[in-house]
Amino acid sequence: MTARVLACTLVLLSAACAAPHLVFPGGTGVPAPEVAEGYDAASVACRGVRTLTAEISVSGHAGLRKIRGRVLAGFSLPGSLRLEAPAPFGAPIFILAGRENRTMLLLPRDRRVLRDAPVDEVFEALTGLRRDASDLLALVSGCLISNPRPTATQARRFPSGWGTLALGDDVEALLQDQRQRWLVVGGRQFATGGEPGAARWTVSYGEFSAGFPAIVRVWQALDPGNTGGLATELTLRVSQRETNVPIDAEAFSLRVPPDAVPMTIEELRQSGPLADTRSR
Repeated sequence: MTARVLACTLVLLSAACAAPHLVFPGGTGVPAPEVAEGYDAASVACRGVRTLTAEISVSGHAGLRKIRGRVLAGFSLPGSLRLEAPAPFGAPIFILAGRENRTMLLLPRDRRVLRDAPVDEVFEALTGLRRDASDLLALVSGCLISNPRPTATQARRFPSGWGTLALGDDVEALLQDQRQRWLVVGGRQFATGGEPGAARWTVSYGEFSAGFPAIVRVWQALDPGNTGGLATELTLRVSQRETNVPIDAEAFSLRVPPDAVPMTIEELRQSGPLADTRSR
């Protein structure tokens, strides 16, 4: 698969209405080893993904920045990704590509370049979500996080067919029993040092096909002590997904013009290519 196939179109329009947050069952539930067994079966598809390409429509907001559009993205383990945002005419708005969770972002029209930066910092500056390449792949494929470490002794069952399972790193998966078949329908990460029960982020999945979700909703809380601005709320609609197909290694490299001017993460955060100037 060539870099051209991985190109994306990202058109910024008005923000979509925010979807309701995922509601976890209340109470403590009862110990339920079958929930852990159900998780193993439900996550087979996403845990087996090594490469992924997909078209992803994006709507919502990252803080005060409104986002709505379509993205074609490519990922390859361990830690490679490419995102490209072509304009209607001429040079792309931006190209982001990298390996081993280090990335380069090029703004061809402005001839600006951000070199050798951590993927999670660049993605946070663009979207408000702090994810590295492997966690982004896990997020859109339905596994919540890369390298989950389920703890069967912390599997709990609740009324109406709900179950929870600890995955490590303060992350908890939410499962639902659907006709004797468990499904991972979401999850959350508890905020360290925050209020009891507070979540740093919450994810919900919907419209499954072949074990993968077609809809991914993410709510990212503000950092503790941040009293200004808005949290991040994004809805990702995933289509044309292909998994475990070869991706040309050149897709994860960039050719930078010799006259490109360096930029910083902070400059990207303040006036990044995803910012909708109408929302400022």
